[in-house]
Amino acid sequence: MQDMKLEIPTKYFAIGGAIGALAIISFVLISYHETSTSESMPLQHTDNKLLDIYNSIPTQTGKGIFMVQSKNLTKPVDPELVDLDSQIISCSPNVDGLLTSSPNIGGSCTGPNVNLASVKGKYLSGQCCGILQNTTEYHKHLEKLQQYSNIPDIPLNPYKTSVDVAKKWIDYDSKTTLNTSEQAVYDKAMKISTEGPCCCHCWHYYVNEGIAKKMIRDYEYNAHQVADFWDVSDICGI
Repeated sequence: MQDMKLEIPTKYFAIGGAIGALAIISFVLISYHETSTSESMPLQHTDNKLLDIYNSIPTQTGKGIFMVQSKNLTKPVDPELVDLDSQIISCSPNVDGLLTSSPNIGGSCTGPNVNLASVKGKYLSGQCCGILQNTTEYHKHLEKLQQYSNIPDIPLNPYKTSVDVAKKWIDYDSKTTLNTSEQAVYDKAMKISTEGPCCCHCWHYYVNEGIAKKMIRDYEYNAHQVADFWDVSDICGI
C-alpha cells in the first residue's frame, strides 16, 4: 500500500507563526504589567510622615538612601540617619566646587551628580559607597575617635565634616611630602589597615591621607596607630 503524504499549504504555517508570535507578545506585556505593578505596590502602603521626610531630603542620592533605610517608605528611620541622608554625599575629591555660588556635588555609587543653590549648613557626609543602616558600629567609632581630639581640626564625626575642614586637610595632603622614614610608616599603615584612608579616592581619602601625614610628621604616630585611626574613621556605610 503506497504511503499517503499529507500536504499542508504554506499559508497555514504563516498563520500559525503569527498566532504564536502574538501569544508571546501578549505574555511579555502581561508579565511586564505584573512586574511594574508589584514594584509599585509598596508605595500604596507609604507612611505620609515618611513621605514628608523623603521630600525634605535635598539630594536624589539622600532620597535613594532613605528609600532603602525605610524599606520603600514603610518603616520608621532613625532621625540620626535622616540627618546624615540630608548632608552632602559625594565621591568627588574636589571640594572647591562646593564653595562656588552654584555648588556641584559629585556623584557617588549611591547616586548622581547634584547642583544645589547652597551648601550652607550642610556637611560632607558618608554613604557614598554604601548605605548606613545600623548606628551601633557608627557610635562605637565616634567614641573611639575622641582619643584624637588633641589634633586640631580633626573630624571627630567623619560623617559630618565641614567643607572648610575637608579643604584644609586636602590642601595639607597635596603640599606635604613625607621623607623616606615617614613614608615607610605610611606604607606599612596602608598594608595593615582594613582599607587605607578610605575605600575609594574620594574627598575623604585625601582628608585622611593628610591627617595621617600630620600624625606621622608632627605626632610621631607609628603605622598601627595610623591604621587604627583610618579604620574607625570609615564613612562607607555599615
